[in-house]
Amino acid sequence: MPTTQRRRALALLVLLGCLFGFVVWFGSLTPDPAVGAYPESVHLGSDYDAWVGERTSLTGVVTDTDPLTIVTGGGATELRVTDTDVDAHEAERLAVYGVVEPDHTVRALNAYTVPPGNYTYMYAVSFLAGLWVLGRLVRDWRVNVETWSLASRSTPRNVTERLDRTEQTEDHDA
Repeated sequence: MPTTQRRRALALLVLLGCLFGFVVWFGSLTPDPAVGAYPESVHLGSDYDAWVGERTSLTGVVTDTDPLTIVTGGGATELRVTDTDVDAHEAERLAVYGVVEPDHTVRALNAYTVPPGNYTYMYAVSFLAGLWVLGRLVRDWRVNVETWSLASRSTPRNVTERLDRTEQTEDHDA
């Protein structure tokens, strides 16, 4: 375990470098259905015929219901979805897992609609959870600047006491 500030700083830089390297490496991977990395709309739009017969996983906006048609990739690719029992309506988002067929068709193995409120709910709950974790971190932990580490507080920080001290300081200054 690193014990000095320089060793900790070096370890932090090495770990951040590894994280950056892994992000770049992961972003450079090409789709490989054999290992579960299915082509998305970007890959289908650039060379559709190369993916015929392969499985795909994509999401798009429903533009027509008879036949069921979705637009993916910001309107770049229009695909017809077959073999699905999902009751989709125009302007809904449809997630499809299926097999790429000729003539810009996807034979669905699984498909479901994603209500627009789900994204709002997901981001709102994630934001609130992040605030809760940040609050717990500030309340129960402190930064030890001598060792560059987090140390637990002997008594948790109380927000109301902190506000009372601020008000007393303001009254004293007046």
